[in-house]
Amino acid sequence: MSIKQRPTLIASERGRNLIRQARINRSWIIEDERWLKEASKILEPEQNWDALPTGVYAANVSLATWKRFGEARVRIDANTFKAFCKVLGLNWENAVNLYRDLSEAPPLSNFYGRTQELTELQQWLVQERCRLVVIHGVGGIGKAALARQLVENIANQYDYIIWRSLNSTPSFQLILSELLQFLSNRQENSGNISQLMQSLSQHRCLLVLDDCEEIMGSNGENYSAYYELFRRVAKEAHQSSVLLISREKPQNLELLEGQLVRFRRLGTLNSEDAIAILMAEGISGREDELEEFSRRYSNPWVLKRMARTLQNLRGHDEASNFLREISVFVDDVMTNFLDEQFQKISQLEKNIIYWIAIRRNSASWTQLQIDTRNLFSLDEILQILRLLIDTRALVDKQHIEDRSIVYTLDLVILKYITNRFVEDNCAEIIQVIKSQKITNYELFISHSFITDNPEDEQLTQEQIRKIVKPICKKLLLELQSQKKLEEELKKILSLLEDRGLSEGYARSNIISLLS
Repeated sequence: MSIKQRPTLIASERGRNLIRQARINRSWIIEDERWLKEASKILEPEQNWDALPTGVYAANVSLATWKRFGEARVRIDANTFKAFCKVLGLNWENAVNLYRDLSEAPPLSNFYGRTQELTELQQWLVQERCRLVVIHGVGGIGKAALARQLVENIANQYDYIIWRSLNSTPSFQLILSELLQFLSNRQENSGNISQLMQSLSQHRCLLVLDDCEEIMGSNGENYSAYYELFRRVAKEAHQSSVLLISREKPQNLELLEGQLVRFRRLGTLNSEDAIAILMAEGISGREDELEEFSRRYSNPWVLKRMARTLQNLRGHDEASNFLREISVFVDDVMTNFLDEQFQKISQLEKNIIYWIAIRRNSASWTQLQIDTRNLFSLDEILQILRLLIDTRALVDKQHIEDRSIVYTLDLVILKYITNRFVEDNCAEIIQVIKSQKITNYELFISHSFITDNPEDEQLTQEQIRKIVKPICKKLLLELQSQKKLEEELKKILSLLEDRGLSEGYARSNIISLLS
C-alpha cells in the first residue's frame, strides 16, 4: 500500500538567486535563530514562540531545513517553503518553477532502485547539458516511472517542463502547437520548428515525449516531421533538453548519437531493487525465496503483478509452495500484455526469438547459424539480432565462462514465447489435419522441436518436457483419441513424402510427436 506524500517545493535557479539576495538584504547570518522563529510564527500563530527556549520550532522547521531551502538542492515541505519565503518578503510563486505541464505524466509514486540509471541520466541532463536523451526498453520495465522521478529530481534546473504522450499517435502539427502554446504562455497557437527552437534557446526547457514507439508506426510523413525536430534539437545550439521514452530505439536516431545525444536502454531489475519492490508491495519471506522470486520476475510491472498474486494466497506456506512448484507463472493479463508487444515485430524477428526459446536460453551464434541455415543468411541473422537487442530490447547477450556469447530472453518472456510456440504449432498441425494441405510455411517445418544436443541430454529432456509433450497434450485434447492422433500424424508424414519436403524439420518433428 502506497503512502500519500506531503506536498513539497523546491526553488528554481531564479528563485535561489532571489532567496540569496533577500537574505543579504535582511543582513541576518544564515544560522540566525530569527529565521526559524519567524517561520514558526507564520505556521503556528497561536503559539508564543518568543517565550519558548532556543531550538524549539514549529513542525518541519529546523536549521537544516532552512539551509536546504536556500541551497535549493532538495525539496522541502510546501508549507515550510512558503513560510520561509514570507519571512524573506518574497512571493513564493516567484521562487519556484510554476511553468510545468505534467498532466499527461504518470503520477509520482514511491520509487525504488535504479540508482545508477537515475544518477547517469541526471548527469547527462544537468551537468553535461545533453540536448537529446532517449530512454528505451521493453514494456513494463519502468521507463516512465524512472523518467517521472528524474523530472522530479531536476525540475528546479528548468524554466519550463512539459510532458506529452504520443500514445494516440498525434500528428506532429498538433504536438508542435501544444508545445508552442505552452512555451509562449498561450501567446502563440501555431508555428513551425524554427519558432520552437527559438523558445528552446531563450529558455531552459525540458520536453518529455512518452510512448515514442507509437509514432514510428505512423505514416512516413508524420514520423519524418518528428525526426526533423529531433535532428534539429540534437544539432543546433540551445539551452534545453528533449527526453524521449520508447519501447523501441527510435529509427535513425542512432545516427545522431554523440556528445550531446545519449541513449539509455533500461534493463531488468537487479535482485536488490526487485526485493525492495516486493517488500514495498507487502511481500515478505526467507532471503533465498525472495532472491529466487526476484530472479524469475525482474520486470517491475510483472513483479508487481506477481506480488499481488502472492497476496491473494492465504498464507506463507501457500506462497512458498507456489514458488517451489511453479518455475515461472504467466497469467492471462501478462499474456495479453506480451501479445501486444509480440504482434508488433516482424515474422523474421519472431523466427529468431522462437529459436532462442527452443534452445532454452542457451543459443550461441554458431547454433543460430545452424538452426536457421535454410531461412537466413549470416547478414540477416546479424541484422535481426541487432534489432532484437538494441532496438526492441527483447533479447539479451550473456557472456559465459569460456568467453563465448549466448542469446537469452527474460524468463517470463521465455515462458510466454514457449507457450506461444506450442499454441501456434498446434493450430497449424490441426489446420493441416483438416485441410490435408501443407503450405510449407508452418512452424513445424521451419523450427525443430528438439535440436541436436549430443553433449547436452538435459537440454533434450527440457525440450521434450516444455515443447513436445505440451504439443502432444493439446493435439490429444483436440482429437480425443491417442489412436486418432497417431493416424493423423502419420498422414502428415505421407503428405510430406508426397510433396517431397525433405528439407526443414517437419519429418523429425512429427516423428518426435509420434514417439
